[in-house]
Amino acid sequence: MNESKLTPKDRAAAFVGALRRTRNDRGKLAALRRGLTDNPRMHVDAWPVVASLGGDIGQPVFVTVAALFASHPEESNARNFGETCRRIGLGDGKDMPASFQSRFRRLLASGDVDDVTGQLRSWIRLAASKGVGVNYESLFADLWNWPWYADEIRVKWAKSFWHSGEITAKETLTTTAK
Repeated sequence: MNESKLTPKDRAAAFVGALRRTRNDRGKLAALRRGLTDNPRMHVDAWPVVASLGGDIGQPVFVTVAALFASHPEESNARNFGETCRRIGLGDGKDMPASFQSRFRRLLASGDVDDVTGQLRSWIRLAASKGVGVNYESLFADLWNWPWYADEIRVKWAKSFWHSGEITAKETLTTTAK
């Protein structure tokens, strides 16, 4: 398939698949983690690895997702990053601490992809500390689409975080059986 005709999901699947193959290469992971530093000159260390994995170093989302993955390569089947944040915030409890809700609102208030990336660094660190995996394919696709569909992505994440408008299959069966 022509590279320019790939959907964001196809692009994400191919790139994250390549990242998975580097999971045990400590040198490559260390180079990729430099893509998260505040000093853009350090990102140069990640570029050869990103390029070798089929990523476009001219698109910041490749470096960002690679660096996040290298920081915490544990994956999950979460629908989107809002669900991941919910899992982080709830932990073992049943109530979401106010601090996590405030932190999540800051994430949603991010303007451009650079702002989102700044917030994602701390969320990924939290995910690692709590043993919560991340769906990097979904995150890649959302970051890729952020410049055009940021509002829709924010709503999707918020619905997953607060379970807004979602009805479980069990609730549907209960209400239709009455």
